[in-house]
Amino acid sequence: MKGISKIHDISISEQQTIEEVDRISKDLDSALSAPHPTLKLAVVIPAKNEGTGIRFTLESLARQLNRNGSPFDPSTFEVLVLAHNCSDDTKLQCEGFFRENSKIQGHVIELNSEVAKTVGSARRILMNIAYHRISAKKGLIITTDADTVADPYWLYYLKEYIEKNVDLVGGLIISDPSQLDYQASSYLIAKDEYLFLKSRLESELLPNPNNPWPRHGFNWGPNLAIKKSAYGAIGGIRPMHFLEDVDLYNRVVSAGLIARHCLKCKVITSTRIDSRCNEGFGAELRVWTDMEGVDYNVEGLEKLLIRYKIYSLLQEFYIIKSPHIFSEIIYRSLIGTEELEQMIKDSERVEALIIKMENYLNQSASWNAIHPNRGVFQVRDELKRYFSQPSSLGAAIASPTVQVHNGLR
Repeated sequence: MKGISKIHDISISEQQTIEEVDRISKDLDSALSAPHPTLKLAVVIPAKNEGTGIRFTLESLARQLNRNGSPFDPSTFEVLVLAHNCSDDTKLQCEGFFRENSKIQGHVIELNSEVAKTVGSARRILMNIAYHRISAKKGLIITTDADTVADPYWLYYLKEYIEKNVDLVGGLIISDPSQLDYQASSYLIAKDEYLFLKSRLESELLPNPNNPWPRHGFNWGPNLAIKKSAYGAIGGIRPMHFLEDVDLYNRVVSAGLIARHCLKCKVITSTRIDSRCNEGFGAELRVWTDMEGVDYNVEGLEKLLIRYKIYSLLQEFYIIKSPHIFSEIIYRSLIGTEELEQMIKDSERVEALIIKMENYLNQSASWNAIHPNRGVFQVRDELKRYFSQPSSLGAAIASPTVQVHNGLR
């Protein structure tokens, strides 16, 4: 679409899908009424068979507040829902809500398409439409899910980033383990604690002044905002079946743009196990609920320290190009010399190089065989002990509280 750059390094078939999805976006966009001239934020919600619960999501958006408790200005934001490939009354529920709450600028779009049937395609359609409806380059395209409820100050805290030097905001996602059985809730709490501690370790070993501690470390569709200028610059979100949100974040960072993981921008998402796709959060919860003797393995402290040391070496090498550092990267990562040389050659920025190395380590059978993952409960406790030691890097930071970390995804 006009104004949105092309995405590089994708297959011909994906490029064809993007072109078809963008054509659909343009057609759907043209059928909508003109946006309010003061529009600065567009909240987009892909919805497939969400008729029973989407009103809770919409009601939370209608109750947005400013910091002083006054109503958030409804002329500055709008809500775009795509009821895609639905067999229930999702569209009717949304239409009814917007009629009853006419002060909220809301549009529900219905689409039945074999081309645009993934959540990634639905998000791209909506985000493309939002991109063209927001006139300000600093305006925010915000994505959430139809089983997610926004904190009353969600838009207020997101709006603060419009004038900040931040291109993408990953917000905090809180999930309620009380909705699950004991096994699934235990794994969810342990995983959330682990991910919070992992983010803390990364922030100390690889400090980033643009994304300082305290923070979380996740980039998920239920709570993600990107500036219009950044969305256009990277070519938009890819119409992937899965992990389109993480891919968006990686391409933002690889392009040298600034991402911030904000704890104030909060939403609460459901812990339903009947998810709309076979991967992701809901599918993971289903495994933890249904399987006996299930285990969830994660990277332990020693493995994380090695991983972050490799990233630190990449940062050093990018500055001084030392053969000694190059050799140490090979030694620690087990990557081949030619593969590392090509990785460096293909990376215009060190951020892109680190993301490429992250993908390599995640997929490397040899590296993961030498550094096997371990049970999440054991590793969580290991990280807690690490941060409790006076000599640890994190001694100056208080231990995470249940109120903060219990909801992290």
